[in-house]
Order: sequence, then C-alpha cells, then structure tokens
Amino acid sequence: MKVRRLGRIALGIVSLFIFSSLGYAAADREVRILELENQMEQVGTDNTMGTYGANTATARPEVDGRGWFMTFDLLFWRTKIGGTEYAYSDKSPVARLQVKGRTKNMEFDWDWGLRAGLGYNFDYDGWDVRGEFTWWDGNGSDTTRAGEVSGIVPLRGSSFITNASGSSNDELFLFCTSAKSLFDVEYHAVDLELGRDYYVSGKLSFRPFWGVKSAWIDLEQVTRYTGGDDFLLQSGERVLGLQGNSVHIKEHCDFWGIGPRTGVDTRWFLSDRFSFYGNVSGALLWGYYDIDHKEKFSLVEDSRIHLHANRHGFSPTVRFQVGLRHDTYLNNDKQHLGVGIGFEGQYWWRQNQMLKINVSHDLKYDRYSEDLAFYGITADVKLDF
Repeated sequence: MKVRRLGRIALGIVSLFIFSSLGYAAADREVRILELENQMEQVGTDNTMGTYGANTATARPEVDGRGWFMTFDLLFWRTKIGGTEYAYSDKSPVARLQVKGRTKNMEFDWDWGLRAGLGYNFDYDGWDVRGEFTWWDGNGSDTTRAGEVSGIVPLRGSSFITNASGSSNDELFLFCTSAKSLFDVEYHAVDLELGRDYYVSGKLSFRPFWGVKSAWIDLEQVTRYTGGDDFLLQSGERVLGLQGNSVHIKEHCDFWGIGPRTGVDTRWFLSDRFSFYGNVSGALLWGYYDIDHKEKFSLVEDSRIHLHANRHGFSPTVRFQVGLRHDTYLNNDKQHLGVGIGFEGQYWWRQNQMLKINVSHDLKYDRYSEDLAFYGITADVKLDF
C-alpha cells in the first residue's frame, strides 16, 4: 500500500512540474511576442494607404521644451552680375579704327548681411515649419582714365544724348577721357517651408521640404563720363569731346516675385556632436520688374532721356550650402544649441533686365537679361527650446 501511495504522489509531482513548465513557457512566449510587437511598432507603421511599411526615426533635436526653435545667420557675401560693363579703353584717342582695348566692368566688395528665422516642431509625424527673413546689401565701383594717346569709349546709354539739335552725326558722344560707374545691390527674401528631418541610416539624415519664397532684388547702376577735347579729323569731320561737361546715366531694375520652393537638407554625422551638412533648394518666382533708365548731358538742359521698360516674368533660382556643424544639449536637455559654418551660393537667372544700347547713334535699346549670383561664408546658430 505504501509503495502504491508513493508512486501516486511521485506521478502527481511530475505532472505538476510538466504543466507548470508548459505554463511558464506559454507566459514567456507571450512576453516575447509583446516585446516583438512593440519593436515592430517602433520600426514600422500603417501608412495612409492602409498598408504596413517602415517608420523612419526623427533626426531633429528632441528637447524637454515647448517645441519652438530660432535661427540666426551671419552672412559675408559677394555678388557677381552680368551686364555691368560701362566702357572700354581704346588706343585711339577719338574712338576711330583701329580699335584695340579692354572692357571695364564692376568689381564688387565683400559685404555683411543677416538672416533670422523662427520655427516650430509638431508632434504630428515629426513635421516642422519655419520662416526665415534674409537681408543683404552690396555695392561695387570702378574708375578708368585715358592715357596721353588713348581714349575711353562709353558702353552705357546712347551717343545721341549730346546731339541736342539733331543736325549732324559729328556731334555724337563717342569718347571721353574719364569714366566712373557705381553699382548697388539690395536683396531681401522671405522663405516659408514645411519639412521633416529623419534618419535614412545610422549616420545620415534627410530633411525634404517644400514651401513658398518671396524676394525683393533692387539693382542700380550710375555711370558718369567726363573730359575730352574736340578733334578735327583730316576729312574735316569734327569729333565731339565733353571737355568740362559730363554725361550721366542712371539705371534701375527693381524686382519683386513670389513662387513655390522645394529642396532637401542633408546631415552626415561624424559623431553625436559633429556633422557635415549639404543643402540644396530651388524656386520659381513669378514677379514684376520695375525698370527705369535716365540719361542727361550737363551742357544742354533739354538733352535728357527717360525710359520705362517694366515687365512681368519668371525668375528661376537655386541655392546650395555645404559646411560643418556642432550640436550640444543644454540645461538637462531642455534646450539644444547648434552652430555651423560653411559656404553658400545663390544663382538667379536673367535677373538684370536693364536697358542697353543696341545701335550707338540711334535711340534703339535692348535688355541685358543677365544673371545674378550671391556667394560667400554663412555662419549660423540654432536654438531649440
């Protein structure tokens, strides 16, 4: 009897152990399944099409703040503009064949500018929105003088400006001994954009965006020609010299436009603090060109030309940036501070729409339709709070 009772007890203990093991195995399997489901939710998501796909991790700074961020850029740029030629030198003192010389155009200085922005990080899918305002003002000047046996041939305005009476071509303004030209550029822009910053690998992030761009670009060139004595050629033809008088040409091309803008910002991480960045964007603006052209001859009050050549048109532009960034968190991760420095360039097609002389002895003009470029160093600061 005792042997049978001991056998039953042993069988019960073995059965309890087996069922307990199965129960623990099932519970452990449920825990593992829950952990796997949580991991899948982190790396995947249901999209708007109702299918399941990969979920990219956000690459924007995450701080224990209110979601706002501010940006401030310091610009040290220079500009290049086509169609700024104002004269060329000539070995002949009276602008006669053989012509041999060199064109004179603008050399622009390096000038400072500012860019400031404000943005907000949404909880919705890691989106962010930002707005930026850019201000930059640049200028350039150039002067040339004739030698003892050479002259200066003007390239701005019409030679007809000195022929007040219109009696003969020998009164046309064809040469001078001194020429000076000043050029001023003002650039203002507002950029509004919606984007999302996310990792595509452990060391690389993309931030595609789209938005709206508006820009104001004001170009002004003022040119003054002076000097030169009258010449009497062997043919008996008199060539007019300005002597103590002057010819002034003042030209404006003021542009305002608005249009869509899109692009992508990239970050290439060297560590958790240092990274390279490379950004590119493009915009197509529809705008209005306010073009004004004035000429006057100081000797004769009625020798004046004043033309308007306003028009509407498209202005495409592209912008790129490359440089190095450093990022750090402050105040127990309540704020984030990023600092960067790099090279930036902007290119605007057919932006200079000023009038140019088409036939020197007639009042026939055409447009320059030349391109405009900004380039230089940009230092930026970004604070998330």
